[in-house]
Amino acid sequence: MVNATGGYAILEWHGGHDPDSGDLLVGKFEIYGMHEIVDDTADETLTVRTEEYDLSRTRALEILVDKCGD
Repeated sequence: MVNATGGYAILEWHGGHDPDSGDLLVGKFEIYGMHEIVDDTADETLTVRTEEYDLSRTRALEILVDKCGD
């Protein structure tokens, strides 16, 4: 879950650098599918899949609870 410009986004990590909580991630979160982004804090790249974006914090947390509860 990342706090993006247009709201929160749910990203699934698929490889590369494994970011830590609080890291500054830079990339286009408002595009569904796979893409590379940058962990500006660690100066590393990672591959993610954007699952949802433009979410409220409440809705993003609901989605995370649903996904992690499986």
